[in-house]
Amino acid sequence: MVVANKTSKYVWAYQAAVGTAIITAVNSLSYEFGEYNDECGKWNAPYKENNANPSWVYSSRTPTLTDLESKYPTFSHAFIPVTAQFLSWMLGYPTNTTPTVTIATLDTGIKTPLTIRCEELGGTNPQNAQAVDCYCVGLTIKGEQGSSLIVSPEFAWGKLEDIGDNPNLTTAPVAPGDLLTGPYNGDPRVVWDLGGDNVSLTGVWRFDVKCAQEFEIVTSDEGATQSIYPGKMQPVQVILSAVFLINDGWDDYVDRKAATNFTIQVKKHDATSYITLTFTNARIISIKKTGDRNKGHYGSVCAIIAEKVEGLSDWFTEGGTTFADHWKAAL
Repeated sequence: MVVANKTSKYVWAYQAAVGTAIITAVNSLSYEFGEYNDECGKWNAPYKENNANPSWVYSSRTPTLTDLESKYPTFSHAFIPVTAQFLSWMLGYPTNTTPTVTIATLDTGIKTPLTIRCEELGGTNPQNAQAVDCYCVGLTIKGEQGSSLIVSPEFAWGKLEDIGDNPNLTTAPVAPGDLLTGPYNGDPRVVWDLGGDNVSLTGVWRFDVKCAQEFEIVTSDEGATQSIYPGKMQPVQVILSAVFLINDGWDDYVDRKAATNFTIQVKKHDATSYITLTFTNARIISIKKTGDRNKGHYGSVCAIIAEKVEGLSDWFTEGGTTFADHWKAAL
């Protein structure tokens, strides 16, 4: 009788060097991504595409297949974070500013890559899919009233390994950030025109953020080796869903005001621990309103583009230790 794989792990660890996996033994140090609920959806295991090219000769209608270089499609992993590490993987430059951690964009050098592994466990045929040289090149963040914050980083990567290369773990992974505290409440606290009016935008019930980074794939050894080189950051896209109770944002939209800074903060259920996202030089692209005639406020969807986003987390205050183990910039 074949027993299904009913337990599994999805773990990561910082690599010590490019091209070399770090999760290699049954007792290797690894870390959990975060927590999960049904909205996080299914897990996406890393996979590669082994394409082949057909060719024909004049005397046969049957093609001959020739192997092409393997391709490594990007993959995403949605989870409920308990730290701001997801933003650090995207931007690449965390700084120890005890009692906080400041996260900015790495402008020189290459981000520290991750080894990421999905393990299928608890069955007759345990397996793992391990991605080496993972660089976060995309990130979506969703916060909504009444729900936990959910993030989904997207990774470009360079090599696939499996259980034939490295056995499954018997040592349990470390909790995310080595913290005992739980997820962030997705309820957004928005402060508009930071440094100017500093107005709290009441009525915002959801926010969506999308970050992206260009990257180049370089191959050698007839495609056996693939290297990832992250490049330019794209402007940050933000959507605020709200019933706006004040007109500051609307006035800036109509006046086409430039260079507005604003923040979005989320807190944990203790109402103390937080992540603050600061968006710089933002422009409101559009505000679309819909509502029933003469039946109350109009709901708004506000689309914003910003030059950059930076983060601030009170990781030390909520119990974080050994900064260098959990936050890494360039190799």
